[in-house]
Amino acid sequence: MAVSYNSAILLLVSLLSISFTLTIVKADLIGEVCSKAQNPALCLSALNADPRSKGANLEGLATISIDISQKNAQTVRDLVNTLLKQATDPKLKTRYDSCLENYNDTVDDLGELPGFLKSKDYLGLNVHASAAFDGPTTCDDNFSETPPAESPQLKDASDKLQGLIDIILVISNLLKG
Repeated sequence: MAVSYNSAILLLVSLLSISFTLTIVKADLIGEVCSKAQNPALCLSALNADPRSKGANLEGLATISIDISQKNAQTVRDLVNTLLKQATDPKLKTRYDSCLENYNDTVDDLGELPGFLKSKDYLGLNVHASAAFDGPTTCDDNFSETPPAESPQLKDASDKLQGLIDIILVISNLLKG
């Protein structure tokens, strides 16, 4: 009886150690990804806020990053649409109209990413994530040379979206090997 009790304790301690080690490895994976991101704090916040991150591998983190980026891109597109409707300056209307096209392209590009991930086409994932990244960047560039200036709310939203899409780029590069 003492032998089986000791064996049970040893088995329990071993299982707890393995579970603890796996938790550390997953936390280290998020840390590894986020250390390579343009905005590590945003990366850590975004990935750790999603309960699916616990125990996720790189593909799981890619799925989470894509989901977060898609939702955020739709929100920014809605913001641009609102700003466009509120704008009275013809130059501003033209710029917001251009931005709306940019964000529509970004939403479309992000919508294609789950298929590339599912088929393990990590190069395609990277190429289309890069294309999605171009939307907010191009929109920002519309405001860089002459007034009227970009809305601070749009600039902040654009920066955040670029940071979120960058997480997908980091993960796709890690998946490509």
